[in-house]
Amino acid sequence: MKSIQPTINIIILNYNGRDLLAECLPSIVEASLTSKYSCKVTVIDNVSTDDSVSFLRSNFANVDVVKAKENLILCSYNDVVQSLDDDIVILLNNDLKLDKYFVDPLVSVFFNQTDVFFVASRGYSFNGVDYEGDRAIAKIRWGILAPETRFKGHEKFITKNGYTISAGIAAFDRKKFIELGGYDDLYLPGRYEDVDLCFRGWKRGWKGVYQPKSIQFHMGCVSFKKSFKQKEIDNIVFRNSILFTIKNITSIRLWVQFLFFLFLRLGYFLICGKWGFLVSFYEAVRKLPSVLEKREKAKRLFFVNDLDVLKKVNEGIVT
Repeated sequence: MKSIQPTINIIILNYNGRDLLAECLPSIVEASLTSKYSCKVTVIDNVSTDDSVSFLRSNFANVDVVKAKENLILCSYNDVVQSLDDDIVILLNNDLKLDKYFVDPLVSVFFNQTDVFFVASRGYSFNGVDYEGDRAIAKIRWGILAPETRFKGHEKFITKNGYTISAGIAAFDRKKFIELGGYDDLYLPGRYEDVDLCFRGWKRGWKGVYQPKSIQFHMGCVSFKKSFKQKEIDNIVFRNSILFTIKNITSIRLWVQFLFFLFLRLGYFLICGKWGFLVSFYEAVRKLPSVLEKREKAKRLFFVNDLDVLKKVNEGIVT
């Protein structure tokens, strides 16, 4: 980060969240005003059908409102981030509150370490329970990379700085975000696009850092859970984990694990009649031409191999 005084933009994604904005946005505005840096607040409205936009314009005159042309979930961030000239963007959901001192500890990491792509924060639930923050190790589960925040002994690391493989709520170096192309619409309607972006950053040679001094209070996936039942979410996660692996994994060892467990799981799903997962697999296969094209494009920015990324992220935590 070259700027002596970087500019910050806190960007909140909103879809039919008028009540959530009324509850949460005041804390976000307060955090922006508490920062010693120039810090704006922007709301992207993802084609809401409630009165979110009119509510914002009537009650938050200093908050910029951008109306998306279509609801592309997290991918709606891409065009907005591209259009800005701020140094750092903090990407948030509409279902969280911020501690008033949230911003500056995140920004400090970009100065104190080189090649930082994103910085994650420490999280609490709305009832004040410290859940786990966004310090995620890189876990290989069933042959697929799955970020894990509740790893064995995670309680010891909640208050300690360290690396993280991905983050759903984070501050990003805007130029690096743009270089990587932002969130990939391959994963719509959602799940794994945040893992994909952060992992590509790591393979580019950049870092993801966990900053426990920045605290947020999160309800958790309120809008997504309104639209999808848990079984549907599980099916989407399965499909997108396959797409993520095909697109990003280059290690032969990890590929062998992936294929072994994939066929094992498909056999199990077939025997047990778990048709939703089999349909999800079919959907992943249908996307194969697209994901292979994206893989070739992504590989041009891969300068660190998979196993080295996993080793770096898990250093000092997993033996």
